[in-house]
Amino acid sequence: MDISPFFIYMLPVFTLLALGALGSTRRLGFWPTVLLSIVLTPIGGFVATMISGQRKLKRATLGKPKAPSTEAAVK
Repeated sequence: MDISPFFIYMLPVFTLLALGALGSTRRLGFWPTVLLSIVLTPIGGFVATMISGQRKLKRATLGKPKAPSTEAAVK
């Protein structure tokens, strides 16, 4: 049985990039997730990424009036 070079070389790379994309929405971020996945294997990187929790959203400024749109100024 001959295993394709794709599965030997590229599948781990795609797995790390997929985990990095998942980590970009988490507190760890893209590159720390990729590095953890290399050090801890992809399964350990996945677990660490999921434990890190969601990234906190920036709060919108409350009470500030919106700037007038440029369309209203043209009319």
